[in-house]
Amino acid sequence: MLRLLNLSLMRGTRTLYSHATLIAGPGERIGLVGPNGCGKSTLFAAILGEISAEEGEIETPPQERIAHVAQSFQVEDVNCIDYVLSGHAPLIRARESLAAAEASGDEMALAAAHSELADVNEGAVVAQAKTILAGLGFQESDGDRPVRDFSGGWRNRIALARALMRPADLLLLDEPTNHLDIDSLIWLENWLKRVESTVVIISHDREFLDRAIQNVWSVEDGTICRYAGNYSAFERERVEKLRQQDAARRAYETQAAHLTSYIERFRYKATKARQAQSRIKMLERLESVEPVRAKREWRFNFLKPVRLPEHLVDAEGLSCGYGDLRILSQVGFSVRSGERIGILGVNGAGKSTLVKTIVGEIPPLGGELRRGQGLEIGYFAQHQLDQLRLDDTPLEHLRRLAPDTREQELRDFLGTYRFSGDFATSPVRPMSGGEKARLALALIAWKKPNLLVLDEPTNHLDMETREALTMALSTYEGAVLLVSHDRHLLRAVTDELWLVHDGRREPFDGDLDDYAQLVLEHRRTTAAEAKAERLAAKPTAPSANKSEARRLAAQERARIAQITKPLKAELAKVDREMNKLSERLKALDAELADPDFYTNADQEKVAAMLKEHGELGPQVEELEMRWLELSEEIEAKSAAAADPA
Repeated sequence: MLRLLNLSLMRGTRTLYSHATLIAGPGERIGLVGPNGCGKSTLFAAILGEISAEEGEIETPPQERIAHVAQSFQVEDVNCIDYVLSGHAPLIRARESLAAAEASGDEMALAAAHSELADVNEGAVVAQAKTILAGLGFQESDGDRPVRDFSGGWRNRIALARALMRPADLLLLDEPTNHLDIDSLIWLENWLKRVESTVVIISHDREFLDRAIQNVWSVEDGTICRYAGNYSAFERERVEKLRQQDAARRAYETQAAHLTSYIERFRYKATKARQAQSRIKMLERLESVEPVRAKREWRFNFLKPVRLPEHLVDAEGLSCGYGDLRILSQVGFSVRSGERIGILGVNGAGKSTLVKTIVGEIPPLGGELRRGQGLEIGYFAQHQLDQLRLDDTPLEHLRRLAPDTREQELRDFLGTYRFSGDFATSPVRPMSGGEKARLALALIAWKKPNLLVLDEPTNHLDMETREALTMALSTYEGAVLLVSHDRHLLRAVTDELWLVHDGRREPFDGDLDDYAQLVLEHRRTTAAEAKAERLAAKPTAPSANKSEARRLAAQERARIAQITKPLKAELAKVDREMNKLSERLKALDAELADPDFYTNADQEKVAAMLKEHGELGPQVEELEMRWLELSEEIEAKSAAAADPA
């Protein structure tokens, strides 16, 4: 449970929001949204007791029942699994009690400590920690590795795993998806659906929010407003609210103008003085309506390439890796002008290795890689921001690329990426991650590449910039190779998918929904195999009477038939709805795949269809997930009845 009661928060001398009153019930999943700098993370800090409210109250569970992902943590000399388990306070207390009892030699204390550890169910807790680590992309052997051996992105995953381990009534997640691949993202979505805690999520990943939340808290108009439904529902309701506010404003202005005109005409006439005074009071009572602050959608474009050669990159028998470590073998592909390719695969499968080989950052270990004549690559790496010179300004960065170009032309170009005025001549160092990412994209766009290779370009981008990037890539005339966990971006931009796994690159014939099913099925199969291995290791009980078992199984089958009847009815309903939405999605795919559509249609229509496509995808995926769950439930119950063991 979480209650905000007439809450006001400030940052320095600026009021972030005031008079915010909201309640999150047990088990509710909430998306906290708003523009950068509006105070989302500040609210988390206030909930955690790190800062105090200016006014009002925040009612929370006890701090030990609040789980959150620390923005930074001190790397201790501890292995990964132990660090994750340290998030489970009851287990840690039980282990400490046992260690103290063993040291004291007190038999009664030792018995009590063993009882406490049994109550916690240490084996189940450790198994849960391993499940969470596996879900977030760790190998089983990673559990024994020291935390200090992992890179920054993987440490963030470890911190997330520790937060998910903590028994909590309230779970706070601030940008939990930034360092996840699609596989881990799919797992996290499904995990959050099963947790019993109240969950509040800050995220710029609209598709993740659509699947993970039930309601939205939006920081807007100097307060926090509540909207029912997921992010797409919030967007629709927010637009309608602004439309109604605009209409109310026009009505107010009309009525106020009418009353003012009457007052000015008759206030000094004795015969009309009483009526004029009445109109003055009416005007004073008339509730002013704030004008809708027009939100100018930000757009930018990747400049038209100077040349568009047909053949860009070809590979035959290509091997990729580092030194003696071969990660990919026998890779073959062709990238042609205008192709838009998304690259899928778990972290560590070799996506970034393949990309680095294509752009020439690492040499091939074998095979042939041919780059077409006139190829100009624009490469955005996962660690692109580290290559910016922190003491230089955006203008100085761009001037190095174009020393002979007039300064005003450079400033005009930077302005399209929101680096205008003094911001263009301010050092990069204090900029946010999103601002640095925008600068990196601007520097790439200036070179007018005919092949964009983007490796996780959205990690630091807010929702508005992600939308601007989506539109820019949709109208870009060159080819695109895209690695991203942002499924909305992948759906809108790519029309072909590659799957990197088991040391190979293969074309993936399905779409992102098919890939999500593949991921979940693989995880279920892995979990089932692990369970089977555990059961096989246990001693078997003596066999029961076979005839009695068969009789009981027959009774069970009859009972199961009744149980599965409503499940099958729901399955048929889901199937019909899924087919209906899939047909619409295919129609949109066909239209969006037509290059002429982006040149003939106006930008508003393009944006509307991309938005509809982005909304339909999650709906279809949700129906497919439900279809899969129903099918598995029916199959499981039927299998249980058919097994007379």
